[in-house]
Amino acid sequence: MEDQRKKLARLLEELQSEMKKAYWLSEKRTWLLLWRQFIAGVARGVGGALGATIVAGIVFLLLGKLAALNLPVISQFLAKLIKLTQLNL
Repeated sequence: MEDQRKKLARLLEELQSEMKKAYWLSEKRTWLLLWRQFIAGVARGVGGALGATIVAGIVFLLLGKLAALNLPVISQFLAKLIKLTQLNL
């Protein structure tokens, strides 16, 4: 049992050492670090835009289905919404 703990402790020390080396290597290569961060930011932006588009599309699809049912409360709400958007354009 003690032997396994020693092996695990040594393995953790080696892992920490390697992580420190990788960190300092990336610090020396500033352009590589900037490039990676830029690509990560672009990916987050594109993902957020696509996600918002999909959610908005689903919401508008559901609103369209509800409007087709001709429910009085929903129809009045949609009419007000359409008037507000036309006034702001």
